Amino acid sequence: MDIHRQALPLRQRDVQKWFGVWGVADYYTLLKHQAEEGAEYNAGYFLLVITAAVLAVGGLLLNNPAIIIGSMCVAPFLGPSRAVCIGGIYGNARLMWRGFVKQVIGLLIIGVTLSLIITLALTAVLPDIGITDEILARSMPSTQIAVLSIMVAVAAGAAASLSFSAEPRVVSTPLHQLIDTAIGVEIAISLIPPAVVVGIGLALGRPDIALRSLALLGVNVLGIDVVGSMFVLILRGVRKRWLELEQTVRQIIETTVDTISPGDVEESLASVTLLSADLVCAYAVIRNYAGEPVPDGFAQTLAICITDAAGCQAEVLIDEVACQKISTLST
Repeated sequence: MDIHRQALPLRQRDVQKWFGVWGVADYYTLLKHQAEEGAEYNAGYFLLVITAAVLAVGGLLLNNPAIIIGSMCVAPFLGPSRAVCIGGIYGNARLMWRGFVKQVIGLLIIGVTLSLIITLALTAVLPDIGITDEILARSMPSTQIAVLSIMVAVAAGAAASLSFSAEPRVVSTPLHQLIDTAIGVEIAISLIPPAVVVGIGLALGRPDIALRSLALLGVNVLGIDVVGSMFVLILRGVRKRWLELEQTVRQIIETTVDTISPGDVEESLASVTLLSADLVCAYAVIRNYAGEPVPDGFAQTLAICITDAAGCQAEVLIDEVACQKISTLST
């Protein structure tokens, strides 16, 4: 493996230190990928929503907090909330809308409808089914409970964003998956119980409870997606222009490798690390199948191209890997 490295003069990176996440490879692109994954539909999402709704109905009607907490543990609403938040910051209206629609489908179409059907079925065979304290607590019976519930929703949204920005270097590690699981439970605290209470209220002939729970659910969604999540990431310095800078540098590397590099370069992998608002560290792995070495000064060429096209100073590291490719696949 040959390493070619050429850097332009670098400045200190204390500029805008507190208004951006620096020194994490592909950080802003990773946020976009996480949001896109959160907006995708799959069978697991629908199955988890159904399971969470059934557990929540049982816990609320039994007045059992432990079962309600269990429903929160399986509710999959962190992903769509993240899509709304990051899509909004990046100005991606389609991504933001997809995340919101996914929330609506999970909470209102599945959660409310399923809780309505289950409660109606239970009241037909269990005449003692009625309104419990846990149900009342999700229908804003007092201003105090309403304010505290909204505060919890905003804090949960803030926690979702802090899991990305407080310790950004763990975002791509298995530890972050554990953090996401815990944050997902916090998000579900403010979403699945009030959604289920809407259906229970309708089934038990209490439209007042259903309407108040629906209002609480709407305020909680706003608090989680915008007031909590989006505000924290904006405060942390997450901006669309940093995503565009990463994408621009990556595109420059791929284009330059394709047009300048000799030999049979069939694949190049690029990673971009923003060290400050005007300082970029780019790392590229070039897999060369022809055995011809990358010429000296190629890293410098890349650095100059990045500086000219992106308007920022650049440090470039290239790893050249001589590879062989053998395939037994029929053509």
